[in-house]
Amino acid sequence: MAEFTDQVREAFDFHRLVFRIGELSSMTGVSARQLRYWEKKELIVSRDREDGQQARVYTFKTFIKVSMMKYFLDAGYTLDGASKQAQAREDNVKYIHRFISTGMQGFAKVDDEMAINLGAFDDSQTLMALLPEDGPVHYKLLPNAEAQRLTDEIQL
Repeated sequence: MAEFTDQVREAFDFHRLVFRIGELSSMTGVSARQLRYWEKKELIVSRDREDGQQARVYTFKTFIKVSMMKYFLDAGYTLDGASKQAQAREDNVKYIHRFISTGMQGFAKVDDEMAINLGAFDDSQTLMALLPEDGPVHYKLLPNAEAQRLTDEIQL
């Protein structure tokens, strides 16, 4: 389980992705001038560079926030309103991140379908989310030992 969690964390480690202000501007359609203004208003933050350079760099998290703020501005929100909407969604993403990094226990094949082991349902059963090629996700409870055995068989 710890190995799987480490693999998931590594796969979703967006902290390593950084963008210069011009790149962020180009990717989001928000001018560098606006980005500097948003930073001055403390709506976004740049990251200190490890290489000693002075140019601003922004994280992937900031890229997402800027993209969301731009979306809400284009939808007619004020800058303050767009920032609040983006922050609310960012708060929800924290829960998704927490679930991915701690709730998922691994992958398995159940009834010839790929499944995600979602962990203990109770003292004797594990909840599995089955992911068919077509159609909606469905769920199945398996005895803990069987779920663990099936999860151990899939090595990513």
